Amino acid sequence: MKIKRHCDIEKDFKKLKRFSAPQESLEAWERYFCFKGFQETPGIEQYPGFGGEKIYKARVVPLKENCGKSHGYRLIFKLMSDDAILLIVFSRHGVYNNEKELIDIIKKRL
Repeated sequence: MKIKRHCDIEKDFKKLKRFSAPQESLEAWERYFCFKGFQETPGIEQYPGFGGEKIYKARVVPLKENCGKSHGYRLIFKLMSDDAILLIVFSRHGVYNNEKELIDIIKKRL
């Protein structure tokens, strides 16, 4: 499985600097995803509102924190092909004011 990061993912890490280990958490998820694949990785759901685009959201467990996936990071990605994805947004609840702001960022990065 090939994973490509959008160039603005680095900006997302800067917004997440108050949380512990965002980059390490994403890297751990990437390794797990490459090992398990799209079908067997838990916590992946299709992101609504993009019609024919194959946009998905995934929950990423925060490393070095005592909480589960539900209070962890959110990863938005596009399924490019059966063996390639593009990571679009890496975030956490509360970083963006509302869902519309997040959707606008996703559309801009596509």
